[in-house]
Amino acid sequence: MRLLSLAARVAGGVALLALVFWFVGAERLLASLARTDPRWFAVALGIAIASNIVSAMRWAYIARALSLVAPTGRLIPMYARAMTSNMLLPGATVSGDLLRSYELSRLGNPLLESTASVAFDRFSGLWTLCVLSFVCAGGALAAGLTLSGAAAGRHVLLAYGTLLAVIVVMPFIPWPVEWLRRLPFKAAERVADLWQRLNDPATGLKRRLVKSLALSILVQFLSASALVACAASLGTEVPFVIMLAAAAPIFVMAALPLGVAGFGTRELAAVAVLGLAGVSPDIAAGTGLLYGICAVIQGLLAAPLFLLPSRRP
Repeated sequence: MRLLSLAARVAGGVALLALVFWFVGAERLLASLARTDPRWFAVALGIAIASNIVSAMRWAYIARALSLVAPTGRLIPMYARAMTSNMLLPGATVSGDLLRSYELSRLGNPLLESTASVAFDRFSGLWTLCVLSFVCAGGALAAGLTLSGAAAGRHVLLAYGTLLAVIVVMPFIPWPVEWLRRLPFKAAERVADLWQRLNDPATGLKRRLVKSLALSILVQFLSASALVACAASLGTEVPFVIMLAAAAPIFVMAALPLGVAGFGTRELAAVAVLGLAGVSPDIAAGTGLLYGICAVIQGLLAAPLFLLPSRRP
């Protein structure tokens, strides 16, 4: 059954990537990729590496806020190995996140709290991404940037901004957690305890986690800059504000547990979203592909870290 699920994910990712090639036109897409400026691509790769180093630093900060043993020097290689896992195993970021949770627990930390640190890390990045995309989409709307230039473009931008606004306010909704305690699972009770600890002002946990948002903002600015550099390597200039406004669906789709390393979902989102900004389908898909290739290169560079002996604290 697990092999069937694995095969289905791989097949789904391949099908989506084939759909992108069919929609864009394989010849046009390959011709665009053949014109890639290696200097701009090197810039994109360098920025992407910097983005992931800062991401690892954010995870280490969040883990320490949860009172876990999490030296930054140890967590950066863990994060790098997770990138290799994301590249090799279907399931996008899920496989890497599981590896991060396990490796952090091997430092003597409880597995549930280790998993919570990864979950908070992911949420911090996703929420900050949506906030920045919301602000940039609102700025584009206020400035009269109607994306594709058509009348419908403004309406799409308005609907997109509304969806992002809903995501932005979600952390401020008082979600009930007492029902977790009634579930017949010990882990559910521990999750409820963690949630109460998060919302208890006496612990200061929420205040410490909020401080991690500065790192999340830097991560998203670097990630969007890498996308801009990928587009520039194909000879297209996309305004940074538009790229940051479009970043949320591109990155979220790439993180879906479908396919391998986000290929297929990321390119489909890039064609749909950047197309509204007037970017041609071949350049939009090529931008997504080059960004994915940056992730693959990083995964390959991090692969030798699996050969290092495991050390406990």
